[in-house]
Amino acid sequence: MKMTKARLFNNLMALPLAAGLVMTAGAASALARVKIVSHRAVYDLVLKSARERSGIRDVRGRMVVELEGNACDGWSVGFRLVNDYQLPRGKFRMIDTRSTSWESGDGLNMRYVEHEFIDNRPGDVTRVSVTRHKIDTEGVIKLKKPKSEMLKMPAGALFPVAHQIRLIREASEGIHRDKSIVYDGSDRDNIYQAITFIGKKHQKLRPGGHAIAGNGQKLVRKVTYWPVSISYYPAGEIAGEGPPSHQVSFDMYENGVAGDLVLDYGDFALKGSLKRIDALSGSGDCNK
Repeated sequence: MKMTKARLFNNLMALPLAAGLVMTAGAASALARVKIVSHRAVYDLVLKSARERSGIRDVRGRMVVELEGNACDGWSVGFRLVNDYQLPRGKFRMIDTRSTSWESGDGLNMRYVEHEFIDNRPGDVTRVSVTRHKIDTEGVIKLKKPKSEMLKMPAGALFPVAHQIRLIREASEGIHRDKSIVYDGSDRDNIYQAITFIGKKHQKLRPGGHAIAGNGQKLVRKVTYWPVSISYYPAGEIAGEGPPSHQVSFDMYENGVAGDLVLDYGDFALKGSLKRIDALSGSGDCNK
């Protein structure tokens, strides 16, 4: 049972430029106000809904995301998702996905490594690297595992960090809809068209927010956020003519933190609650 990794947490942080965009004076001003914080966030996951054909009776899990870096040195994201699935006839399956990714601050290079364990037994391994000479030119995707393969990445495609800063900047400008081409490596050769809807700005802490543990509570208190929903379609399809491959909804804070979330895989959906957040050393500012 292969569970596609939700790409919410490959979409955490920001690059100084979004691919293929003309930087106006207003956009540059908004970008300057985006201050990304290094942090570790922990989420508890439960089953929100499931269709009968999914074969899933219940899910309990935990997701941990750790972000560090800045626009000069690039951004590193560590990710771990462990879910216990209850299946028909009393069967259970544990899927443990661990990944690390890095993307350069100029948006030209990315590396991604993922290890999957099923019931504590090693499963698939994915290794991907991407290079391109300019933001607005095609890139080369090199798949090293599970098999060697070379693919093209469309010109103007965004890495996940660049995509996130684009959304934060657009939200701060009052823009409520975005369409981007995104590649993050987690689905190997799959490139997606991401359609995002951005809701109204909020600052009031969500109910239950005071119960969040960790030393980084200030990162989500009195900090502006927007509810967002991102639908992912295969890049070759016309978005809206069929159901998306998957959807992610979450509270997007202006400092790059993601709040409570929903991961919708189509046949089933998981609800995630932010339970702990810790500020890490280092800053999203680039002072070089």
